[in-house]
Amino acid sequence: MKFRIAYAALTALTLTITACAPPAEEKADEAAAAAEDAAAAQEQQAAELQKAQEELAKAQADAAEKQKQLDEAKARQARADREARKQREAEQAAATPPPAPVCNDCGVVASINEVKAKGQGSGLGAIAGAVAGGVIGHQFGGGRGKDLATAAGAIGGGVAGHQIERSARATTYYEVGVRMENGGYQTVKVDSAAGLAVGTPVRTDGTNIQLR
Repeated sequence: MKFRIAYAALTALTLTITACAPPAEEKADEAAAAAEDAAAAQEQQAAELQKAQEELAKAQADAAEKQKQLDEAKARQARADREARKQREAEQAAATPPPAPVCNDCGVVASINEVKAKGQGSGLGAIAGAVAGGVIGHQFGGGRGKDLATAAGAIGGGVAGHQIERSARATTYYEVGVRMENGGYQTVKVDSAAGLAVGTPVRTDGTNIQLR
């Protein structure tokens, strides 16, 4: 009788413990579910990371394309500016007349100087002066004094006659300074300065000057 009572009590205790303890299958299901949730979370994170990388790559590609377009636009503008500058230079060159050729014989009068030059004696004036002076000197004194007076008159008359002849043969000419168009300077001797004044445009021809 006691044995039956003890067996019954042991059986009841076993049933109670079995009812209170969770089954092993339920724990396995919970672990599997947690593992699935973790895997899903990792997959989602990987997908989000891949999406972010793809968006970054697309943004970089768009920026590179925009930079390329900007560089091409700058290059086109630079070519257009060069072509426009060349066109303006060509138009200016066509509109600008060529410089006039420099006249190496042309210039303007810068100065006019009058020069008087005594002529050369031929000897006739000295002879005539000596004769006249001797005649006049011969009229003074007597004897030896007359001879000296005649000689002195002849010498003085000769010198005076020579100077008179040179004065009679004196000439006047003009030294005309010309400032040339090519930057040079030329002095021309002419017999007459008629029509010439400082600033008069002239053309030089050797020793001659022509009005322009």
